[in-house]
Amino acid sequence: MAKNGKNPRKTPEWREAENWYSQLYASPVFSIMGGGLMPGPDGEGIDKELENILVMCPLYFPAWFFRGEYMLRIGKSSEGETFIDKGFDYMVRVLEDKEEFERVLSKRIENLETLLRYDLAARFMEKAIRIFPDTASYYDDLAFYILQLPDRDKSEALRMQEKALDIDPDNDYFINNLGWVHLMMGNFKDAGKYFRKALDFNIENPSALKNLDTVEYMRQHSLSYFEYLVRPADTREIKNLLENVDFEGAAELCREYNADRVDAFKMNGLQKKPLPPHEILNILQPFRFFMNNVEKMVDDEIFLYENIDLLDKKFKSFLYDFIINTEFIEEQLLEEINRSLKSFYNFLSETRLVTSDQNRRFIDHTNSLISEFTRKIEDYSRIRHDINLPEAEREKAIEELFGMHYLKEEQR
Repeated sequence: MAKNGKNPRKTPEWREAENWYSQLYASPVFSIMGGGLMPGPDGEGIDKELENILVMCPLYFPAWFFRGEYMLRIGKSSEGETFIDKGFDYMVRVLEDKEEFERVLSKRIENLETLLRYDLAARFMEKAIRIFPDTASYYDDLAFYILQLPDRDKSEALRMQEKALDIDPDNDYFINNLGWVHLMMGNFKDAGKYFRKALDFNIENPSALKNLDTVEYMRQHSLSYFEYLVRPADTREIKNLLENVDFEGAAELCREYNADRVDAFKMNGLQKKPLPPHEILNILQPFRFFMNNVEKMVDDEIFLYENIDLLDKKFKSFLYDFIINTEFIEEQLLEEINRSLKSFYNFLSETRLVTSDQNRRFIDHTNSLISEFTRKIEDYSRIRHDINLPEAEREKAIEELFGMHYLKEEQR
């Protein structure tokens, strides 16, 4: 941490870099799917601007971090790691107190989690521990990151979690997380013990309560955590909630199953395949962007990802509504959605959440429709932005372009 001497943040170079960086950070050159700056000419232009900032003020660590995260996102892992390493080292040199250090580190680690770079998150937690060895939360975080890495020993995660509790023994979240480490190691009895102990300290700890249900299910069915994530949905429970007019409860249960499928896909990509993290994101970002829109379009708000027959039946309407409700639509986005649907549903087929026949029919259908709609995007953009066309005529022309007027007549 910075000690005596001139504070770099008091220099004209730093102030100019900060002003320049703030303008770039406010730029709308981010993926409409979220998750950070994406590949493309605009992204490359901003990266060049960041490079110029660092020529002017090499100690300006936010720009190092931002460049590194961008490089990781586009698959340039070596450059990304180098830039982020420099960002961390300069951050340590520049920042003057622990509170600010923790705040900045937390944001950077959060970004690495989003990028699925748990290896780097673990590396920087280990560096942070060397600087502040008595910070319990660092050991707690490090334990979690170690669990995500197939080349790290889970017993190492256990030691880190126990160290967090040595420092802060009454922290119910750390106690719950110790139970989680045992769950991931297959120690169901110890896991349940620590989940109950966390509830003894805080009866309202939501994670511990849910984790108790999870470990009991895994114990009864002799499942690994990955197998738990792809367990069959309890459609009877969903039906009971609907019959009791608990629509929100049913929707929440469906969201939980859907989130588990996404986590299983990530775990499969990171630990079983393995796939580079940026390639996993290239699949999941467009998939979730499209599916979030589908969930809004489903009339009863109850939708499971494995309900592939519903998705197949209504796919043309879903795709049409997605296009007209997306502000920036282009051929590349539809192609990315097509690829993401194919990858995700191939995975659900491999885990037997959908049948191979269902998957094949769905993929053939989506390939055909997305190809058809993609060829019409240029005409759609022209009609949509024709200011001389009355609104009613514009809507009719767009419906006819995509063949939706026939679909509406069939539905009547």
